[in-house]
Amino acid sequence: MDKIVLVGINSQFIHTNLAIRYLKKYVEKYSDLKLDIYESNINNQVQHIITDLFNLKANHYVFSTYIWNKEYIFRIIKELKKIMPNITITLGGPEVSYNAKESLIENKSIDYVLIGEGEKVLLNFLTNKDKNQRGVAYLSNDEFIYLGDEFPIENLDTIPFPYTEKELEENIKILYYESSRGCPFSCSYCLSSIDKGVRYWSLERVKQDLEKFLKSDVELVKFVDRTYNLRKDRYLGIWEYLLENYKDGITFHFEINANIFDEEVVEFLQKVPDGYFQFEIGVQSINKATMDSINRRNLLERLKNNIKAISKNIHLHVDLIAGLPYDTYESFKDSFDYVYDLDAEMIQLGFLKILSGTKIATEIEKYDYKYIEFPPYEILSNCFIKYDELVKLKNIEKMLDYYYNSEKFKNSIKYIIENNYERPFDFFEEVSEYYERTGLLGLGHKIVAIFNYLEKFYEEKNFQGKEIFIEYLKLDYLLLGKPGMYPDWFISNKDKEKYNQIIIEKNFKSSREGYKKTEFEKFSYDVLNNENKSIEILFDYSDKKTKLELF
Repeated sequence: MDKIVLVGINSQFIHTNLAIRYLKKYVEKYSDLKLDIYESNINNQVQHIITDLFNLKANHYVFSTYIWNKEYIFRIIKELKKIMPNITITLGGPEVSYNAKESLIENKSIDYVLIGEGEKVLLNFLTNKDKNQRGVAYLSNDEFIYLGDEFPIENLDTIPFPYTEKELEENIKILYYESSRGCPFSCSYCLSSIDKGVRYWSLERVKQDLEKFLKSDVELVKFVDRTYNLRKDRYLGIWEYLLENYKDGITFHFEINANIFDEEVVEFLQKVPDGYFQFEIGVQSINKATMDSINRRNLLERLKNNIKAISKNIHLHVDLIAGLPYDTYESFKDSFDYVYDLDAEMIQLGFLKILSGTKIATEIEKYDYKYIEFPPYEILSNCFIKYDELVKLKNIEKMLDYYYNSEKFKNSIKYIIENNYERPFDFFEEVSEYYERTGLLGLGHKIVAIFNYLEKFYEEKNFQGKEIFIEYLKLDYLLLGKPGMYPDWFISNKDKEKYNQIIIEKNFKSSREGYKKTEFEKFSYDVLNNENKSIEILFDYSDKKTKLELF
């Protein structure tokens, strides 16, 4: 019997490939075949992966292909065919499904491309000798052969749960899960808009699956449903089940449309324990002409009210996309400031990708798009925004990661912006210009250095109130954890005798443990209440979240 290996090349080590797990479980359930799984990531060397695959001695390798790994996989299979010329190589996934003919012509190492929903296609492909079937594309004497798409699986409950008990016991940090397939929306830049209609796993089946996660040591379960909150009775039923079976230490991530939450949903979400749910919300732009052109609709006031109402206990990621039609550099600033004001934990600044099969790929001439013609197919310019402006936004994206998304500068950045800028965008623009001017942009930096650069930036700008700013910067620095070192700008004013007495009164196992798990500092400004008076704070690092106690 042929040995078949499903190959997943992930974007990061901590990621897992959901698709190949569904394929394995489905094929093994409905046939006598046994499939192996091989996983790696794009940070691993190509030659190491080739050696790993060679050592598996398989007859057939099936690769899961995405925008982040296509070029990597194309390199791997070319070399693999040189040393294993008799193997069969099959590719599936969105990055080859919508341009199968081009992929087969571009890389002659590919024998077959599987198109569309993979479970049934792969099962038929592996169990039928005749490969001339729906969902399978190939070249025959340089002629492209494809009989059309396979019909989607009507009853998704027939697809087995993707993970093994061993995988759930291994405490993998991120596991992916889906409770529905398809998307009802028609966003012009998104591949999901091509597949019309939405299918669901039954509510009972989803609850059975979630019970497995809740009984495991998994830390993060990410639902990959394109828009999770479509049918209220269903999505609220899942959330109610999770709340009824609350477990500390696990987070469930959902991609949601916050426009459509009503008061009942908002009130329910306000009851969810802090950190149990995590939402990704696609704002993309607040420019009406832009939103109309990409077939999206945001009710901006309602969206803001809903997000702010749940922001205290739900971890929020909000998305923006630069390079969309009618969005100039100036108009993008408004979208940036809008999402900044939402107080989400993370602002994800993305850049438009021109993907084959999407509506926006048919509008390249209309909007004069220039874009990279290989993965990730990212925009270089259009008739609304220039290349150098997009480069500036790229630099701002890096500053956003340093000073916002890291959540390490909440107090100091808030002080800078509120006291020195009319709009948040201007701060991130100016600090990115500082990094570029000083030659820091292309370098990697330790967190202490990023603190130091912010202090130097403040000094260079000659902003008023630096003494108060330093106190906020000290607060952020001490919130990171027990300092291993103190930067030059950090002048400690703590009362050491008082600190010693506090350690004794706290009844730690030993004074050494007390000093290791705490820090004490006097601030000349009340950084917790924004008042002009001195305070003393004990920082307790015993738990995951630093606790503060005033003295």
